[in-house]
Amino acid sequence: MGKILSQDEIDALLAVPGSAPPRRPRTSDDSGAIRYNFRRPDRVSKEQIHSLHFLHDRFARNVSTSLSAYLRSITELSVVSVEQFAYSEFLMSLADPTAFYALSIPPLDELGALEINPIVAFAMIDRMLGGAGRAVAPQRALTDIEQNVADSVVKILLESLSETWRPIVDVTFEIRGRETRPQMLQVAAPNETVLMVAFDMTVGDARGMVNLCLPATIVETTGGQFAQAWNRQRREPTATERKWVHDHLSRTFMSVSASIESRLTTRDLLDMKNGDIVSLGIPSHRLVDIHVGRTLKFKGRMAIDDGRVGVHIEEHCDGAAGMGA
Repeated sequence: MGKILSQDEIDALLAVPGSAPPRRPRTSDDSGAIRYNFRRPDRVSKEQIHSLHFLHDRFARNVSTSLSAYLRSITELSVVSVEQFAYSEFLMSLADPTAFYALSIPPLDELGALEINPIVAFAMIDRMLGGAGRAVAPQRALTDIEQNVADSVVKILLESLSETWRPIVDVTFEIRGRETRPQMLQVAAPNETVLMVAFDMTVGDARGMVNLCLPATIVETTGGQFAQAWNRQRREPTATERKWVHDHLSRTFMSVSASIESRLTTRDLLDMKNGDIVSLGIPSHRLVDIHVGRTLKFKGRMAIDDGRVGVHIEEHCDGAAGMGA
């Protein structure tokens, strides 16, 4: 039986002069120039990629809270990257077998995809079936029963995703099909450009990747406004939320101070004794500044109320009318 080479001996053979160095993928050369394929130009700009990252970061924070309550376990989801690939490249980056879903995105005709790494998928299934959410995934595909259990989590993900996208473009994410082998579902043509949003997901002690594949047309339908669209998402608070904020802020104490400043020489300070009167150096009719915290909010006049020195508020800091004593 021949001798089995050690790793050091293999490395020594590869280092023999004249042997070709191992090839490694590169996205840029030594000068820092980024490689660009003119045969397949990017369909989504860097600004739009940046906006997609912020958009799905908001989705990740929202859905983490929902899943933590649903699974009754600490669940965290965070965006790792947003990139554009050919669909064939997206498929090559996935595990096999895995939990793979084809997504319909009405009213768009194109499909999307969602892939949940088996480590995370089995941990979620274990939690929903009463287990502790073990981080060890068996080396097999999900059964039909396990897929049915995982569907409930996927629906929560898609509902939150639809809610996140709705202020920008009115689409709804729904399950179109599911498989354990990604190649078995036809989502897009191999050369079609897609957007891949990669998430890092933690369920208890289990940690794995969740990959979302979106057609490039979902961004193109918004035109040039997409880069700024995510920033315009503002949800008006409900009456209950307004009351909750008002009630809590109403119990908060704020420091209020009237600022009166004057300057004296050191000689005057040293000669000062009980009974002396210090001139503040400002006319009696001049308004004094009133600060709330460190912010100038009002102007008022010194006054006496029931034997106590106070300030009568006469103007808001923007020059509005008087606001009472």
